[in-house]
Order: sequence, then structure tokens, then C-alpha cells
Amino acid sequence: MFSHLRTNKNKAKEKAFFLKNGAAVLEQLIIYFNGDCNPIRTFSVGELITATNNFQKEIHWDSSYSMYKGIHEDREISVKMFKENSIYQDNHSEKIANEVAVASKMSNHKNVLKLLGCCLETELPILVYEFPEKGNLWRCMLSQQLPWESKLRIAGEIANAVAYLHHGLPKVIIHRDIKLRNIFLDKNDIPKLSEFRIALPIPEGETHVDAEIFGTIWSVAPEAGNNGRYTEKCDVYSFGVMFCELLTGKRSFDLLHRASNFSERSSSLSEDESGCYWPGKNLCSCCTSYLEANLLGEENSALVMECTKLFQSCLKESPHDRPNMIQVAQALRLINSINS
Repeated sequence: MFSHLRTNKNKAKEKAFFLKNGAAVLEQLIIYFNGDCNPIRTFSVGELITATNNFQKEIHWDSSYSMYKGIHEDREISVKMFKENSIYQDNHSEKIANEVAVASKMSNHKNVLKLLGCCLETELPILVYEFPEKGNLWRCMLSQQLPWESKLRIAGEIANAVAYLHHGLPKVIIHRDIKLRNIFLDKNDIPKLSEFRIALPIPEGETHVDAEIFGTIWSVAPEAGNNGRYTEKCDVYSFGVMFCELLTGKRSFDLLHRASNFSERSSSLSEDESGCYWPGKNLCSCCTSYLEANLLGEENSALVMECTKLFQSCLKESPHDRPNMIQVAQALRLINSINS
């Protein structure tokens, strides 16, 4: 009898969570896409426990979630389970609903990690994605030396995905956290952009959106880091940082440490006269020096020069001086054609 009562109590709780989380997802879909979305599957908790063997094999993690490998209906999947205590603790459910809304709409793009479905009957929704066999791009770079050609192709395909996020949907959507750890590779080395929890739409008729500052400190554009003002050019800046790291195989933090003008006071951040930070100037210099020292003798010098010009333009201090992501994608197509 008591077992039966517990089962009924659990079912009631699951139903309450389902209604709450479902309402949050619907609200975000209305805000972003007027309620329009691509269909995704709803999974039960039991299905995901069985698929992951009770969440045994952790394949990726950060401070706010863990991702587990699973097999469901003879298909490999990755199951993303969020942690209650994280930097996203405030409005955590809303941010997860945000990811469901944007990821579901972007899932048709070949360079976005495909959202297969979600489980809404837990306190924090659990998301189910396609399985990226080779893991995130940063770990791939640590474990193997990616060929120069692969790096340029990956950069070009991610640029296409971000350009689609900005210009291919009903609203301009800013990713806000473009970095190597948020890009995965499948078995064919096809890159997949992920992590849309802190993505933001620019309201219709506006050129920017003001919001709380999020993102990795070295990748945050100056205007966002200083006053929380986000435009699509903030993603261009973050892409430029990611491109530097992809080309060199070094973290931007490590590249900045190599700078001769690095000082403990500035913590490797260039400061202008107003005291605002702008790490891009030092990063451009460090990345350029690294490429010249390590690649010019091995690779096409014209190719290295074009890559240098591209990340320098992305890391301009003023957003007005940066290209948009369509222009970045076009530049990378040109660079890849030189390389072919």
C-alpha cells in the first residue's frame, strides 16, 4: 500500500514539473518565434535512466551540467542533465527553456548539435541531443593535432551556423558564449555549435539588447563586458577569440601570458584611459606572433596573412569596425578556396 502511495505521489510531482517546464518552454517559443517550433520528442525519466544505464558514462561536463552517453532505440544519444547549484541558479529553468526553444529551431542546421527531445517531468528539464562521437573541440585539440585544413573548414562551418543564428531566423539571436568547449565534433569531424541557454533575441526594431553580463571573460566583447550591451557584433568578437585559439591550439589566456607587455595589474587585459578593458589588442598581437613564428615556414604565407587579417578585424575594439558574421563566413570561404 505504501509503495502504491509513493508511486502516486511521484506521478503527481512529475506531472507538476511537466506542466511548469512545458509552460516555460512555450513562453520562450512565443518570445522568440511566435510559438513556432520544430517538433521534438518527449522522453520519460524512466526511458533516460534505461538509456544511460542510470547515468553511468559521463562524456562532457562544466560547472552547470553533465552530459551522459546513452543508447535509445539502437541510436546513440547524449543526455544533458543540469546541476541545481550553478552560475545559472537564478532563473535556471527559464534558461533551460531558452535552450530548448533556440536549439529546436536551429536543429535543421548541419553545424548545430541536434536537439532530439527533452524530459520535462523533472525539476530541471533533461535534454537529449545527438551523440557527438569525438567530443568537444577543445578536448579534441588537446588529444590530437588537427590539420590546418581541418581547422579552417571547422571555422568556416561554425561561422555559417552563427550567421544563420543572426540572419536566418525571424529575429536576430545572439549566442553570447561562442568558444571551443561549446563546439562538438561528430565522427566525420563535422563541427556542431551548442549551448543556447544564454542566447538572446534582439527585440524587433532595436539594434541591441541590454542584459546581465555572461560569457567567458576573455571572449566577451568590450561593449558587453563594460555595460552589458549586446549586439550581433559581440558574437563576432567571441568568434575572433575562438578562431585565434583554433588556429594556434592555445587558450587565449595562455597566449596573453606570452605577451611581453603582460602585467599582473592588468591581468592581461588591455585598459584604455577610461579604465575599461579590451583584451583584443594584446590577443591579436600574441596570435599573430605565434602564427608567424610557427606556421609561416610550413604553410602558405598568403593563407596565414588572410587568417591574421580576419581575426584582427573580428577583434576590433569598436563593434562598428567589425564585420558581420555573413562577411566572416564569406572571408573563410575565400580562405578555404586559397587552401584547396
